[in-house]
Amino acid sequence: MSTEFQSNGHYESEKDFLESFDLERFWYVLKRSKFWIIGFLILVVSGSYLYVRYTKPLYKSSSTIKLEFQSEANLLGLANVFNSQEQNEISGEIELLRSKLFFSRVVDAADLDVSYHLYGRYLTEERYKNSPFVVSHKILNNRFYDFPFDVKIVDSDQFELSYTVGGNKKSQIYDFGEEIRTEDFNFLVEKTEFFNEDLRRVFYFTVNSQESLIRYLRGRVEVVPENLSAKTIRISLTDHNRFKARDLVNLIDSLYLDYTREVKNQALEQKILFLDNQIEKTEDKLEEYENYFERFTIENRTTDLTVDLNRTIDQLGLMDSVISNLKKRIKDVKRLENQLKANLTLSLNPISIGGLPPSLNQSLNQYISLTQERELKLGSYNETSYIIQQVDSKLTKARINLISLFTGYGKSMEDRLTRMESQRSALEVNLSSLPSMRTEFGKTNRVYSLEEEFMLSLQQSKIELEITRAGTVTDNVILSSASLPSVPIKPQKFMIMAAATVMGMVASLVFLLIKYLAHNKVAGIKELEKLVNVPVLGSVPRYTRNDLDHTALVVKNNSKSSLSEALRTLRTNMDFIDSRNGSKLVSVTSTVPGEGKTFVASNLGAIIAMTNQKVCVVDLDMRKPKVHLAFGGVSSVDGISTLITHKSSLKASIQKTEIENLHFVSAGPTPPNPSELLLQKEFEELLQDLRKQFDVIILDTPPVGLVTDARLAMIRSDIQLYVVRADYSKRSFTKVVNDLKSSEQFTNITVVLNAISSTPGYGYGYGYGYGYGYNYGYYEDGDHEKSSLIKNLS
Repeated sequence: MSTEFQSNGHYESEKDFLESFDLERFWYVLKRSKFWIIGFLILVVSGSYLYVRYTKPLYKSSSTIKLEFQSEANLLGLANVFNSQEQNEISGEIELLRSKLFFSRVVDAADLDVSYHLYGRYLTEERYKNSPFVVSHKILNNRFYDFPFDVKIVDSDQFELSYTVGGNKKSQIYDFGEEIRTEDFNFLVEKTEFFNEDLRRVFYFTVNSQESLIRYLRGRVEVVPENLSAKTIRISLTDHNRFKARDLVNLIDSLYLDYTREVKNQALEQKILFLDNQIEKTEDKLEEYENYFERFTIENRTTDLTVDLNRTIDQLGLMDSVISNLKKRIKDVKRLENQLKANLTLSLNPISIGGLPPSLNQSLNQYISLTQERELKLGSYNETSYIIQQVDSKLTKARINLISLFTGYGKSMEDRLTRMESQRSALEVNLSSLPSMRTEFGKTNRVYSLEEEFMLSLQQSKIELEITRAGTVTDNVILSSASLPSVPIKPQKFMIMAAATVMGMVASLVFLLIKYLAHNKVAGIKELEKLVNVPVLGSVPRYTRNDLDHTALVVKNNSKSSLSEALRTLRTNMDFIDSRNGSKLVSVTSTVPGEGKTFVASNLGAIIAMTNQKVCVVDLDMRKPKVHLAFGGVSSVDGISTLITHKSSLKASIQKTEIENLHFVSAGPTPPNPSELLLQKEFEELLQDLRKQFDVIILDTPPVGLVTDARLAMIRSDIQLYVVRADYSKRSFTKVVNDLKSSEQFTNITVVLNAISSTPGYGYGYGYGYGYGYNYGYYEDGDHEKSSLIKNLS
């Protein structure tokens, strides 16, 4: 044999499998399983179609934003530091876009407080901006947030509102525009332009909580770097409604740009707020002074002074102006110095700091820039991050330097103030003779003029800052705004259908291979030739004209059929095996019942008898006799069992058939010891008597794989026919044939393949039931004698 098999009929190794792969056998299994394969493919493809058909499409909309960052490291030529810093900045912006704080802004700006859905047969559809009704709401009980309310449109004026609470369904019909008031919520349902009376279907809406909308955004929004070198990021959002996905991405883009613009304007806003407070205070003072002048003029009716008095007053006014400015500067310097020492935010007066020395002004501007830089980076980094600590270190050095400069500058201003006040005191001595009222008027007039100038400078500074704020633009740019997706990302119909088809084909191939490997029965001539080391005499096609309940003689009425021709071929081949003249003794056996040995024996005998040879078919299967059924007779009381025991004569036991020259001897009554009968010399004498009367004697023996009777008869025969039934006999059965050949007791043992298909390729058995089964109930109660050949099947 070219291939070794295990006892269960499977291959011992992968190499054996590859070397002995039988393409015809595989093709046969394929043909036999084609309906299973087609059904499986239809099932898989249908399942994928149903999945695609009844899965809600998921759309994805995306936009691309280019980020711009400013860094001193880039200006200084520190490229590696700048690149690392840029990556950190991009990561910070991505975290900002995915933060709960930013999503809260999106939720506040988006009109998503109420979601509307339409019930379908199997799925639901969100009616985004095309709902036939709109709901105004006030939730009084928080449990009704994210709670479904069903709305069934009754007609053009009414609807039915229903919901289930605690297992109890509540429903009531309302008019559109009617206010619905309960202890848990207040609703107002109104029709929209999309309302159509034909839409008498069931909708449902939910009032979304802010937490649920934030969870929705965090689960659907994706922010990833698009190109680190180009400093671009991609913002994507997935949703079952493509219009909603596009609108939300565009909203996120616009809110992000607004946010970056707010961060840049934060310092300007603080300055403008400070100027507004100063302008308000100065306006109050000017109003008080104007009221004073009005009362003074009315009460004194004059404000005219002498030339000397005017000159003195002018000098005092100039002196007071200088002293006032000095005091304000000293006060501002002290205040800034104290704020620096306490590490507080600087409150800057643009007027006061305008006359600072260049070195002090430059240091102050650097400190303010560092403070603004720290505030801007706190939006992207934690207090403990390395970048913030680096900025804090610079701020500490700048603050210490400023404190030192302000201290020196304040001391010099105080010395100057002391000198100016001394000079002013001398001038006031000259005016000691002037009326106190005149002095008071002059002082008030001077202070009023100063406050008026201060007011004008504040207003001018505010205008300049507002112009700067209005012209502020963000450096970030939207390169690609969100577009309306036309094709869903899930389910991908073509990919799913193709994958399902491929999976079905792969599974079908695996199924075929399993069937191929599990198919441990002989299926065809070529396979049988590989398994046995004896000649294959021929094959008998499956009888398909009628379904036979038992073994029957079919060649009489079908002499020109393929089955008859196959039996004629067997007859001819037998002549080549044993060409001696004289009577021939042919034994027919099989491994187990049901393989068709009686069918082959009876019909082969009929074919031989048609050549004018006298043929006798002898039923040696005394446990399960069947030959008499093949010839349409009944089991006679005279047969082999009675012949061997001399209870009947040979002449009385031989029965004629409806075919000329064809006779048969039935098994007779079932004896308790069939094997012992065949061992007696009377059996040998019986065979010799039959040889004298017939040209061909065909012995229908019991299955050789179960009992020893067949072996005893086969030894005495000239030709041994071993019947194997296609798609019934297991491959391991052929080991019995090989063992018989190896015993060297049988010189002319051959194999006949029974019941092959009449169509090209492999075939299966004819359609009648033999009536045994495996282990097949062959032995009667109390009779447990088994042939040693059964061990070959284990």
